[in-house]
Amino acid sequence: LPRLPTPARRRSLRLLVTGAGGLLGSEFVGLRSEGAGPEIIGLTRAQLDVTAADEADQVIGHHRPDWVVHCAAYTAVDRAEEEPQEAMRVNHGGTVNVAAAAARHRARLLYISTDYVFDGRKGAPYLPSDPVNPLSVYARTKRAGEEAALAAGGVSVRTGWLYGAGGGNFVDAILRRAQAGERLRVVHDQRGRPTWARNVALGVVELLSGSVAGHVARGLDGVWHLADGGDATWLELARTALRLRGLRTEVAGVPSQEWGAAASRPAYSVLDVAATEAALARPMMPWWTALESYLSGTPGASTGRV
Repeated sequence: LPRLPTPARRRSLRLLVTGAGGLLGSEFVGLRSEGAGPEIIGLTRAQLDVTAADEADQVIGHHRPDWVVHCAAYTAVDRAEEEPQEAMRVNHGGTVNVAAAAARHRARLLYISTDYVFDGRKGAPYLPSDPVNPLSVYARTKRAGEEAALAAGGVSVRTGWLYGAGGGNFVDAILRRAQAGERLRVVHDQRGRPTWARNVALGVVELLSGSVAGHVARGLDGVWHLADGGDATWLELARTALRLRGLRTEVAGVPSQEWGAAASRPAYSVLDVAATEAALARPMMPWWTALESYLSGTPGASTGRV
């Protein structure tokens, strides 16, 4: 590995974010420009390949963070059905490497997990303590990573249905296709919590910075659910995004079986976020409000305290 530069002088809490070039990781990096809160070190795949154990150890040891926020992941849900070994190598193996390096250098690990660890049969919001039953290769590999993180004394934060400026996502794809005049068909029988990635980054930073009253970040433990308020189907999300953009494109709803995706998804993956709302002493931003803020380019003052 090339010689690493000497890190800057520490400013209070230091977070190292893996996968900083991705949809969620890039939102953590974006928080640095706001000038408040903890020091955030964002590392892209080129700067830290989590599947290389020696590299993970050297890089994490160099920066010596208080927390490693592990966003790096294999996230191609359908392609994972054809590449199960690669998905497991990244999502489980990479987490094992990062967890070991974090522990060796006295940092704690926060692992970003997914609502897809559930099978959707409960029909009511899933508690962090509910049994899991992942349906797809992607979901099973993310669950394996989650288990590795928890076994190493880390924390898991589950979220899902993410969109944002840092990478390809459903909202941007729908708007792009509508503007191109394409015929739109969207699944209508899957329900979850559409979530602006920025709100997840803000919520994680709040939890870890100890900015919430009566909460000690070093005592953070176990599994947490973090997502925007309310729930919707993919069809409802698509129609809302189009309306907010002033597009009159018609969208046809189709069942999951007719859509024919390679990977199975839970029909219902709404996460219960009550415990997180209590810890943060605030409600989650409603998904439709978050979507409007994202599309208008305004952060929204009530998303959190950083």
